[in-house]
Amino acid sequence: MRSAKVVVVVLFLAVPLLAGCGAKTEDRHAMETKFEQLDFKLTTYEQATSATYNLPHFTRATKQYIALVRQYKDVLGSKEAKRRLLEERDGIAPYCLPCAGSLDDEARKY
Repeated sequence: MRSAKVVVVVLFLAVPLLAGCGAKTEDRHAMETKFEQLDFKLTTYEQATSATYNLPHFTRATKQYIALVRQYKDVLGSKEAKRRLLEERDGIAPYCLPCAGSLDDEARKY
């Protein structure tokens, strides 16, 4: 009888912990999906023939990227947030120097 009580107590303690782990996994998956969608959008702009025409698109996408990093800074951690910002800066610099500067400024905060 005593072992049955122990099992019940352990299950009651384990359920909330396991439920929390699932939420973290879902948050991370949602975050990665958003980053992938934005990366795809930026790649599309980079492949366009006229970089001047796409300058407003780059600027808007850069702001979205920075907002996304800020939104998920707790999930990413500062080291990963900074890495992503700097990586994105390096990719966008040939197409939009002001955008690269914005990403660099944001990375300094981490």
